[in-house]
Amino acid sequence: MRPIRLAVKGFTAFRDEQVVDFDGLDLVAIAGPTGSGKSSLLDAMTYALFGYVDRVGKQVGQLVSQGQPQMAVSLEFAVGEDRYRVTRRTPAARGATKILLERWRDGGWRQAGEGADRVREADAMIQDALGLDYAAFTRSVLLPQGTFAEFLVGDAKDRRKILTELLGLELFERLAKLAGEVRRASAAEAEAKAALLQTEYAGVTEEAAHQAEANAERAAEHAGQLAEAEAAVRQAAERWAATARSVSDLRTCAADLHDAADVAAGVAEGLMGVADGLRTAGATVAELTRSAAAADRDAAKAAAALAKAEAAWGPATELAALRVKAERLADLDREVDGCRQELDTARRAQPALAKVQKRAERSHAKAIVGAEAAMQALGSARQTVDDATHADLVAAVRAGVKVGDACPVCGHAVRTLPEAAPTPTLERAKAALAKVQQQAEAANEALRQAQTARDQVERDVRDAAAEAKRIEKELAKLTTSLDEVSAAVAGSFGGKLPADPVGALEERLERLGWLDEACAASTSAAAEARQAVADAERRLDALALRAGELRGRLDGLPVSGLLDRAHAAGGDEVRVPDLSMPRTTDDAPRLAEAAGDLSESLADLGKRLDDLATVRSGGEAAFLEQAQAVVGELVPPQVSLADLEKAVAEERRSASAAVASARKDAETLRTRLANARQLVEDVAAQRARAARFDALAKELRADRIIAFLQVEALQILAAAGSEHLSQLSGGRYRLAFEDDEFFVVDTWNGEEQRSARTLSGGETFLASLGLALALSEQVRSLSFTDKARLDSLFLDEGFGSLDPETLEVVVEAIEQLGGDGRMVGVITHVQELAIRLPARIEVEKSPRGSRLRVVT
Repeated sequence: MRPIRLAVKGFTAFRDEQVVDFDGLDLVAIAGPTGSGKSSLLDAMTYALFGYVDRVGKQVGQLVSQGQPQMAVSLEFAVGEDRYRVTRRTPAARGATKILLERWRDGGWRQAGEGADRVREADAMIQDALGLDYAAFTRSVLLPQGTFAEFLVGDAKDRRKILTELLGLELFERLAKLAGEVRRASAAEAEAKAALLQTEYAGVTEEAAHQAEANAERAAEHAGQLAEAEAAVRQAAERWAATARSVSDLRTCAADLHDAADVAAGVAEGLMGVADGLRTAGATVAELTRSAAAADRDAAKAAAALAKAEAAWGPATELAALRVKAERLADLDREVDGCRQELDTARRAQPALAKVQKRAERSHAKAIVGAEAAMQALGSARQTVDDATHADLVAAVRAGVKVGDACPVCGHAVRTLPEAAPTPTLERAKAALAKVQQQAEAANEALRQAQTARDQVERDVRDAAAEAKRIEKELAKLTTSLDEVSAAVAGSFGGKLPADPVGALEERLERLGWLDEACAASTSAAAEARQAVADAERRLDALALRAGELRGRLDGLPVSGLLDRAHAAGGDEVRVPDLSMPRTTDDAPRLAEAAGDLSESLADLGKRLDDLATVRSGGEAAFLEQAQAVVGELVPPQVSLADLEKAVAEERRSASAAVASARKDAETLRTRLANARQLVEDVAAQRARAARFDALAKELRADRIIAFLQVEALQILAAAGSEHLSQLSGGRYRLAFEDDEFFVVDTWNGEEQRSARTLSGGETFLASLGLALALSEQVRSLSFTDKARLDSLFLDEGFGSLDPETLEVVVEAIEQLGGDGRMVGVITHVQELAIRLPARIEVEKSPRGSRLRVVT
C-alpha cells in the first residue's frame, strides 16, 4: 500500500481542512513542534482504513476537533496498479460512522462494489485489498509510537500471524482445507457409487442381458404372425366394404327419395291453404279500398272549413295572443287613471314646499347675522381679558420699583416710571368672557339648526320635482301601451273595438278548436283506412310470396338426379319410372295436385330401393367366416368383420409395442451393464483420489509446512536485520532468531547472546529499526502473493534519543530504503533529521488549528 493523497477536517488538531499530496514523495519527514499533530496524520490513515485509532480504539468520536460537528478523513492510496479512495466521517455526538470506498476505473471514481457504502462490508473490502489487518498494518507499514518494537519483542503468536498475512502463508491453510474438502468429496462420491451398485444395479448381469434379447426375438415373431393375419382380414373387409357401399348407396338414395316425397307432399298441402287465403285476401283489399276513399273525402271537407276560419280570423296562436292583450286593456286603463292622480297630487304639493323653503332661507340668514354678532362680541371680550392680564403683570412688576433701581426685566437702571393706567379688574374681564362665550355657542347652535332645516327643505323640494318627472314618464309610457293594445285588438275586428273584446275572442278560439278537432279526427280516420288497405295488401302479397316459395321448393327438388342415382345403385334389379316435373304455373290448386302426384311416385321408388338393400346386406356372414379361419386363435371370435379387423389391429399394435419394449429393455440392460462396469472403475478411482488428498492435507497442516515457512522467513529477516543493526550500531550488535524469539549478539562482550527484551530504550530502537528495514526489503521476495507489498513505511519513534553519529547512520539507511521504489515517512521533531530528507511536511500550530505545508 502506498498513500497518494490524504485530506483531514475536524480531526484532532486539524480543525480546518488540510490536504497532503504524497504523489512524487519517496522520502519525506513529517516535522513540527510537540503537540502540533504529527502523529495524528498516522492516526488519520488508520482511522480511514480501519476505523480504529490505537489510543482510543473504536471510540473515534473522541478525536473530533473541539467545537466541530464531525470529523472527516479521505485517503487515496494505491495497491500495485489499483487505486482506491476511502472517505470516513464520524459525528462528535452520538451517531453512526459513514463510509464510502471508491475505485478508479475508466477515468473516474466508481463505488468499489455492493456494500462499499456500509462500514462492515467496506472494512472487509479494504482489508482484502491491503492483505493486512490493523495489527499487521501497524507493525509492518505504519509504525506508531508505542508499537515500533512489538515485532521484535512482542508475542510470538502475534508475530507469526503478521508473517502469515504479509507472506500470504494462509494460501497453505486454504490448500489444506481444500485438500480436505476434495478428500471428503471423493470419499463420499466413492461410497455413493458403491451404494448405487448395491441397489440400483443389483441383478444387472450378462445372463440377464441375454435373456432380455431372447424375449425380444420371441415378441418379434408373434408380431409377424399378427401382421399376416391383419393383411388377410383387411382383404376380406375390403371385399365386403364394396358390397356394403352399394347397400349404403341404396339406403342413402332411398332416404333422399323419401325426403323429396315429403317435401312434395308438404308443398301440395301448403299450396292448398295458400289458394284459399288468396281468394279471401283479394276480397278484403277491394272492400277496404272503397272505405279509405270515403274517409279521404271527409278529411278534405274538414280541412277546408278550418282553413276558411283561419283565413278570416287568423290562426289560434294569434287569437290567444290577442286575448291576452284584450285582458290587459282594463288593467292599463286603471293604471293610467292612478298615474294621473299621483301626478296631480305631486304638482299640488310643490307650491307649499316652495313657501316652506323661503321661510327656512330667511331663518338661516337671520341666524348667520346673530352668529356673526356673537363672534365679534367674543373677540372683544377676549381682548379685554388680554389687556387686563397685561396690566396686572405690569402692576406686579412696577410695584416696589423706584427711579434708579435695576429694572426687573432688562436689568438697566430705571430712569422714569410709567404712569399706571386704569384697567378693569382681571376677574371681571374673565367673567364677562365666559358669559359672551355661552352666548356665542348658543348663536352657533341656532345657526346649525337653521342650516339643517334649510338643507332638509331643499332636499324635499328636489325630491318632489324628481317624483313629478318620474310620474310624468310613467304616465306617458302607460298611455302609449294602452293605445298600442287597443289598436292591435281593434284590428282583429275590422278597426272597431267591440264592447267585450275578450268574450268575442274566446268565441272565435272555441270555434277554431272545434274545427281543428274535427279535421284531426277525419284525418286520423282516413289514415287508419289507408293503413288497413296497406295491411290487407301486405297479407295478400305475403300469400303470393308464400305461393312462390312453395313453387320454388318444388322446382328445387333434384328429381332427375335422384332417378339417376337410383338407377346406378339398383342396376337392372330396380325399374326406375320416367317422372317429369309439373309445369310452372301461378294456379295454386293445379300446382298442388301435381305436387301430390310427384310425392307418391318418389315414395314408391324409395321403398323398392330399401327392399333391395335389405337383400344385399345379408352377405357379410360369409366374409366373416373366411377371415376368422385365417386368423385362427390369434384373437377371440368376433361378431362382425369390422370388429374382427379392429381386434386384429389392436393385437398387432400391442405386439409391436411389446417388441419395441423388449428391445428397449435389452438395450437398457446392456447400457446399465456398461454403466455398472464404469461405476466399479469410478469407485476405485475416487477411493484412490481420496487417499492421495488425505495424505496431502496431512502434509499441509499448520504445524508442519506453515510453521516451517514462518521459521525460515524469521531466520531470513534476522539475517537481513543483523546487517542493518550492525551498520546502525557501529558493528557492535547482530540479530539472531531461536526458539521463536529474537536475540541480540553483543560482539563487544565476547559474542554474548541475550534476549532482545533486555535491550535499553535506544538499543531497542536501533534493533527494531534494523528489523523493520529488513522486513520492508525482504517481504517481496518472501511473499507467496503480490497482495501484501510494503510499498510504504512510516516511522514515529526514537530519533530524539540518538547521538549525531548514530543519527547520521540511521539517515543513510533510511535514504537507501527510500530509494528502492517505496515511500518512507519519518515523524520527528529533530530538525537535523528533517532537513536531511529531500522533502518534509511541516505541521504548524495556530489558534485556529494546525496546518500542513509541503516543503521540497
